[in-house]
Order: sequence, then structure tokens, then C-alpha cells
Amino acid sequence: MDYIQKTRPVVSPYVESIASIQFTAAGATLMQPDGCWDIAILKRGENVQVLRTGLTTRAVVYEHLPGDETLVISFKPSAFMPLMPGEVMRDEGVLLEKFGSRNFWIGTDVREVPTFENADVFVEHLVRAGIVESNDIVAAVLEGQPKAMSERTLQRHFLRTTGLTYKSFTVIERAQKAVALLRMGRPAVDVAFALGYADQAHMINSLRAIMGQTPGQIAREAPI
Repeated sequence: MDYIQKTRPVVSPYVESIASIQFTAAGATLMQPDGCWDIAILKRGENVQVLRTGLTTRAVVYEHLPGDETLVISFKPSAFMPLMPGEVMRDEGVLLEKFGSRNFWIGTDVREVPTFENADVFVEHLVRAGIVESNDIVAAVLEGQPKAMSERTLQRHFLRTTGLTYKSFTVIERAQKAVALLRMGRPAVDVAFALGYADQAHMINSLRAIMGQTPGQIAREAPI
């Protein structure tokens, strides 16, 4: 493993996780879809960049050098930014313009670059300013308590908020579950059956396309 990662408790209903990552060696790390969008603070020496990503539908490779640091604030899929909605940000990453050495532009607002220690306060300020909102319809569906609505209305809300149709979102969600089970040591054939793939070949093709790895590769990376 080429990095050291630490996480902190999350109190915001808009956030899935907050993680600080320090890379210890040069390399390329595979970043797999996790159903979240991020605000990431990328630090290389004195250079600091603020990256806003959308939900991803395929794995991407992140190249790093020793000493690089990344703070990742991962937002729940039901959270969204009206100025940069999910349908615009799907599989995209945008570097936000800096304002001096410690601030950056987000929409028409200037915000201080967050740290690992104050990331939750940073998110709270974004919510209070209306920069980040929550789509209650999407949240209810993901919590297994969908509200009565037409299929067309559901798809419209999912597309604007996440950038994906509900079906596409569940395909990625199933791939995430498959990765988790494979890393726990479950046989690939059992995982394919448990998650409703047509057969093992279907799961292999799906994981290769979405996660960038085959079940065998995922299983070999599992902790001993």
C-alpha cells in the first residue's frame, strides 16, 4: 500500500465520509466508483488545488508522488450543488479557481480551503449558504422508503442530483457490493449468485467495466 489513510467521524447528513490520505511512494492508485461525489484538496509541496468531482461510472487512475496529501470530503448521492448538478458533473472533475493562497471560488462565493480538522464546519457553511442541498426524493429512495411518484419524476430527480438514472445507479451499487464480498474472501461464483448477476461471466464483465478489475484481481488485494 502506497498511502496512509485516516478518517474522522461524520456528523453531517450530507456527507458520507471524510478522509485524509498521505502518499508514501510514487505510483498510480486505482480510484473506484463509490456512489459519492467529492470535494478534494490536493496538496503537492506548496501547491494546493481544490477539485470538485461528480459521481463516476468507471475507475480512474490517480498518479501521485511521495509526500502528496489529499483531503477527500465525500458527499452522499442525495446531496447536490445546484450550480454544478450531477447531470453536468458525471465522470467529470473541475479544478476550482483559487483566491489567494488559502481561499477558493465556489460559484460566486469565496471559501477558505478546508482542513481535516474543520471539514465538517466547512460543509455546514456550504449548506447554510445554499451551495449544497439535499434531494429528499433521492434520499428516500436510497433509504428504502420511496415516495409515491411517477417513474419519469423519479428519473428526472436522479439524473439532476446524481447524474445517473436510478437503474444505472443500482448497477454501480451492486458492483460495490460485489467488491466488498470478494475482498471478504467470498468465492466469485457465490457472489454472482447472491447479487443476482445472470452468471459469473456477467459479473466479471461488469466489474471490469465499472471497477477496472476482475474478481480475481479484487480478491488478490483482500487483506490476509
